[in-house]
Amino acid sequence: MEKSILFTSCTLGKLSMPGRLVRSATELFCAEPDGHVPAVETEEYRRLGKQPLGLIVTAHTCVSPEGRANPWQNAVWDDEFLPDAVRIADASQAEGVPAVMQLGHGGAKAEGHNGGLPVLTPDNMTESDIAALVRSFGAAALRAKRAGFSGIMLHGAHLYLLSRFFYPRFNHRTDRYGGSALNRFRVIREAAEEVKKTCGDAFPLLLKINGDDEAGTEEYHRDLVDALRSVSGCFDAVEISGWNSAPGGVPERPFFIDNIRRLRNEVELPLIEVGGFRSLAGMFEALEAGASAVSMSRPLLCEPDFPTKLRMSDDAVSRCRGCGFCYRPYPERGRLCCLRAEDPS
Repeated sequence: MEKSILFTSCTLGKLSMPGRLVRSATELFCAEPDGHVPAVETEEYRRLGKQPLGLIVTAHTCVSPEGRANPWQNAVWDDEFLPDAVRIADASQAEGVPAVMQLGHGGAKAEGHNGGLPVLTPDNMTESDIAALVRSFGAAALRAKRAGFSGIMLHGAHLYLLSRFFYPRFNHRTDRYGGSALNRFRVIREAAEEVKKTCGDAFPLLLKINGDDEAGTEEYHRDLVDALRSVSGCFDAVEISGWNSAPGGVPERPFFIDNIRRLRNEVELPLIEVGGFRSLAGMFEALEAGASAVSMSRPLLCEPDFPTKLRMSDDAVSRCRGCGFCYRPYPERGRLCCLRAEDPS
């Protein structure tokens, strides 16, 4: 496989991209206590926008005050955050790389971080609560569109609220939002439909979802296949993550390539493989397995210019060692990666 495939334009559904390298959603843990975005984050998007990437996905951005998953998470639940979104969209896309905003709700992960507001879970929400949640995704997506983003991504992975709805381990409902796979997936489908209602069918819409459960069961795989088949005309692409979303250390292979291989033969939606990429070899392996694009997170915190290094050298290897430093709050760590001496202006 020629590496030019990574840097040649492609189309995923309605989303036109100048290449197949994606910057996966990456929280920098540096938002202000009120959810506004500081200059250090905007400048990181500006740096990424100068790279030969096909797509930039923003940090996980909260759609409702009670769903803030950590004290440093970006917010977009009100028009007061629109200027922040405009700055990120402008910085990311200044050189022609499209950017989509990732939208999510923390659910149980918001406990202790949402100012004492009710903590929402699949089991304690009324249908009115669910309707309000769905509307919040639509309103946040419209703000992203008004800000100039090229699309949005629903975060349905990593045990945030939408993710927990899909796992029977966390969803014990007996109404139309529980039980069968399609019922448990209903809230994601309704959120997607709300986005389309508020933003229009032409606005690109992506989904991030786990490709497995804790035990890697066949039952979960079959449920996921059924769910994704039910929205084949709704999403433009699906980024496949997993239960253990960020293993530590230097990976030997792409994290979720086995999930990609199985899903590729059973669903029509374009799939994006996320995680575990440190060189061209892993990226080629993922594309050969059926991924339409590959996405990275921590290597780009370590070296924002890693895409340029990949394009310039077949032997480029990321310096990222998966140490987890970047998961600490930015005010505590003072830089985006321990291997970056300082964050340039």
